[in-house]
Amino acid sequence: MALTPPEIPHLAGRDKALRELGFRDYEAAWLTLVCLHSGVFTRTQFTEHHQCSTRTTHLFAHRLVDTGVASQQPLPDNTVGLEYTHVFNRGLYRALGVEHIRHRRKPNEEIVLFRRLLSLDHVIRHLDLPWLATEQEKVDHFTGRGIRRDLLPSRRYAGAAGGTLRYFAHKLPIAADEKSATFVYVDPGRRTDKELQSWAAEHRALWATLRSLGTQVRVAAVARTVAKQGELSRKVAAWTDSTPGSAQPLTPEERETLAVLAAAVRETATTGDPRPCAPWGGFNPARRVLIPLRQRADLEDSGGASGARIDAYSTHHAQHLGPQALA
Repeated sequence: MALTPPEIPHLAGRDKALRELGFRDYEAAWLTLVCLHSGVFTRTQFTEHHQCSTRTTHLFAHRLVDTGVASQQPLPDNTVGLEYTHVFNRGLYRALGVEHIRHRRKPNEEIVLFRRLLSLDHVIRHLDLPWLATEQEKVDHFTGRGIRRDLLPSRRYAGAAGGTLRYFAHKLPIAADEKSATFVYVDPGRRTDKELQSWAAEHRALWATLRSLGTQVRVAAVARTVAKQGELSRKVAAWTDSTPGSAQPLTPEERETLAVLAAAVRETATTGDPRPCAPWGGFNPARRVLIPLRQRADLEDSGGASGARIDAYSTHHAQHLGPQALA
């Protein structure tokens, strides 16, 4: 029995173009999602999305390969032969009106691959949101609300005739209407937060403008590990805190206290020995002192000590894409 595709409002009937190429309803809807948001997917994502058997997923993936629509590629750093599917067929992208989207190209770096997979993972878990699937849709939405183009994140790439100006160069998902705008940040395995800071800085003017128009700005952060999810939670949470005290930079004494507290809490959490936290009354009291200090430090270090930049945030751990799941 054919699978029933879930309702996906933002596709706006675009999957009809693939049904006309001979794909079943659920196949056309899935391939449209993949082409628009990532160009790649894992079998686990397909299976969980459709609540189907692994055999159904296996047959679908191999049919794509056999018909020249996609290729199977090994996932990096896995020891059990796990693969991802790359949808590259030009005809599919042309039918959807996105023939030149970068997703048609094979990811040439591990970071790019997992950025795409994590992006798709978040979109398919929140299909009810008004996703803006392409660069042009994003630009049209925000300029359609009267926001100047120079307030949109952009990068100029070298080339003939002055190069090419691209908007929203990170190619990360955005869902937006007049009431709210959700900006997705994915961490594919970065060791530092430089990319996070850069991404936030590029969006700061847009976020401020949206908030001035009465639109709630939200950030959804997606990570491959629980540890990274926790780190992103602390950093992004700091962007929402606009109370006067929390916006103040840390004093040298507070920085020193933060370092000592962090070391004590880490040692107690690792060894179970309560003595390092004893000066603050125990592990939990020490954490209650540590957390606001760390939030202020994260806010200051990311250049956001001047006040709030977003209204709300959420985080997600994509467990099946984590290093442990692939080992």
